[in-house]
Amino acid sequence: MYIGWRVVAGAFFGMVLANGMFTYAFTVLVDPIREEFGASLEQVMYGLTLGTLFGLIMGPLVGALIDRFSVRILMTLGCLFTASGLFAISNAQSIGAFSWLLAATMALSLASMSSMPGSAVVSRWFSTNRGRALGIASIGSSFGGVLVPALLTFWISLYGWRDALQMMALVTVLLVMPIIWLTVRNQPSDLGLTVENQPAPQNNESAVHHTGMSMLEILRTPAFWIIGLSMGMVFAAFSSMLANLAPYAAGLGVGENQISTMISILALGGVVGKFVFGMAADRINLRKGLWLAHFLLCVAFLILLTEPTYPLMVLASVFFGLSTGGLLPVWSAMMARVFGVASFGRAMGAMGPVITLSILPAYALVGRLFDTTGSYSLGLMVFSGVILLAALLLVPLKYETASRS
Repeated sequence: MYIGWRVVAGAFFGMVLANGMFTYAFTVLVDPIREEFGASLEQVMYGLTLGTLFGLIMGPLVGALIDRFSVRILMTLGCLFTASGLFAISNAQSIGAFSWLLAATMALSLASMSSMPGSAVVSRWFSTNRGRALGIASIGSSFGGVLVPALLTFWISLYGWRDALQMMALVTVLLVMPIIWLTVRNQPSDLGLTVENQPAPQNNESAVHHTGMSMLEILRTPAFWIIGLSMGMVFAAFSSMLANLAPYAAGLGVGENQISTMISILALGGVVGKFVFGMAADRINLRKGLWLAHFLLCVAFLILLTEPTYPLMVLASVFFGLSTGGLLPVWSAMMARVFGVASFGRAMGAMGPVITLSILPAYALVGRLFDTTGSYSLGLMVFSGVILLAALLLVPLKYETASRS
């Protein structure tokens, strides 16, 4: 078996933990934290807002490190940072301490273990099957969306949220970190290999893709700003609503176990979306792939806007999962095609602040709209419009020639 698939496995498990914990599982902590500290929903959302703000610094920094140093070491250190942060969060004694600790841990974990390092290292090992490999690796985040919220829900029901986070810290150190260390390798040349065991570079890889683009060249590329703003708007929409999905469902009378099932179904939809979109990313027009993901997410929001029954809420979760699952492999494949694998980390890291500034107000905005109106309807309408604008931004995109223009 080609060793690159072992690297895919390591990236997979990094996304299981980082995305499972900070993208999917946070929603099951919202009500316990509000009850523990007597906080409003807006106050609880400040932790995510701060974490997104810290990502402004961590994204470009780690992105530059990815192109210069061993991704294996960076991801291993990320495991240690994550475990330490989860343990510190579990000992927070105020909503303020909880928010700051969550923010630091979230930023470090997502930057050092999630899609940016995982997609970068996988892209180095694959060319003709890059979309497929990226899709399989990114399934890790959806698998984490099934596993981590279920584990936290179970542990919270038995031991409380503090002990549940400490258990997750142990899982990080004792299980995920050894897997990453044993499977991830920085690039084929480290082992005397070439991309997918090819004897020479692929013909469709331009010279700039091997030498790498400078940061100034990246920032001067129009596609950088088009992709960054569009993805930032979509991430703002789905991240803020995903974080509030559990309290929204609870407000409609959905039970705790049903909510956990719904989140698992959403994550399973993400698995299907990543696999299907990842397989297609090597063959389809990538812009149309993103448009399809936008459409599915908008359908999910419109279903939720009707304050649906539980079966329809499950259907919305399926569309939600398919959309968010499809975004990552198509986006990563587009970034690799535009900027090349040698510049992937820098380009993704530089795009982080653009996306972060788009996401930054979203969490607090949802909380403020809910606290003001007592409903999530206005938030769902606002972000449905945001998704439409994100799709329109991609119309002038010419990613096939962006790296040469």
